[in-house]
This record gives sequence, structure tokens and C-alpha cells, in this order.
Amino acid sequence: MGYCTLDDLRKQVPEDKLIQLTDDEGTGAIAEPIVDEAIENASAEVDAYAQSQYPVPFNPVPQIVRKFAVDIALYHLFSRRGFDTSDESGDKIILQRYKDAVKFLENLAKGLVSIGPTTQATPQPQPQPATVQGPPRIFTRDKMDGF
Repeated sequence: MGYCTLDDLRKQVPEDKLIQLTDDEGTGAIAEPIVDEAIENASAEVDAYAQSQYPVPFNPVPQIVRKFAVDIALYHLFSRRGFDTSDESGDKIILQRYKDAVKFLENLAKGLVSIGPTTQATPQPQPQPATVQGPPRIFTRDKMDGF
């Protein structure tokens, strides 16, 4: 299970760009297996950083993790074709978002930033008083009265 979906990627990049990045066969459609692989790679990258501070995989996925998974997945898709870093290209934004995501994840791994609680808090068991069981007492206070 990845931390983002194709629909999340579509919110950041136009459909025709996703087709251009993934359509190796010339079908004119998004190659979903390629997108799925980019999402899985992005999720694995997030986990690699986050596992030092949090149990992974995340469930539910924190919003900030989803955002960075999108940025990393898009970076992996763009990397397949190479980056156009000219001023007219939007590729610079994808590259910068990836760098920002990695910087955040590095800080997450160091414990410098937090993504907040990731799961429902498990109630801690309440301490129980100690009880001792054994045979009845031979010498009670009443029997020892006067000694």
C-alpha cells in the first residue's frame, strides 16, 4: 500500500504530463503500473527515513506524509525522462519539492520535526496492587497476645 494515489498525483500534475511521463508503449494513456511503482518507491523512501522515529507503515497516513509521498513519486516519474531545468519548465518545481521532502525526512529521522501522533493512543494498563496467597497464618495477633 502506497502513501498516495494516482488521483493525488493528478492534483499536482496535468493528465497529459502524466501520460508523457509514463506512456512507454504509446497507448495515449497513463501507464498505471509505472505510477504504482513510483508510489511504492516513494513510500519506501518515506519509511526508510521515518522508521527511526515512528512505526511504519503509517496507518492512517498523516497528511504531511501523503504530501511528501506525492512529491517524491512525481520526482521518480520525472526522473524517468530527465529534467528540463529551463525557466519555462515546471520541472524545477518538481525537483525543488523533492529536495524539500528529503530535507524534511532527514529532519524527521533526526527527531527535529514531528508528524504528530500516527495511531490511536493505546491505553496503558493500570498498575494492580500486589497480592500474596499462601497457607493461613499460624501465629496471628490474637494467638500471640501476651507474649
